[in-house]
Amino acid sequence: MSDVPDENEAYAQPDLNIRPNMAVPDELAAVRHEIRRLEERESALRGLLLANPDCRTGASWIAEVKTVQQERTDWKELRANHGDIVEQYTFPTEVTRVVLSGITEDGEVVPARQFRKATESQSL
Repeated sequence: MSDVPDENEAYAQPDLNIRPNMAVPDELAAVRHEIRRLEERESALRGLLLANPDCRTGASWIAEVKTVQQERTDWKELRANHGDIVEQYTFPTEVTRVVLSGITEDGEVVPARQFRKATESQSL
């Protein structure tokens, strides 16, 4: 079994160790993929810790489960009942995002979600 993924999988989810000179957008896509993978793992581990108190003590770390009260604002309801007040304290702000799009084998630019689905189904 080879450590090198097939061509489609390498493009969709490049391994930073295999392609050290990859283009910046490709590396960003790889980093975002890894973050998603780690967040999924974190969620699974969190579920284990919540469900099983015996899992909460490790060799170097102890997990404590704490419940806290938080206050939340129902913005939809506030706008519906006091839209004029909300408007007084609402202001525009500029946000800069980096949006990735995939490039298919034939050079077509497609949305990232569509590209991920296509490349994941090819690698199965």
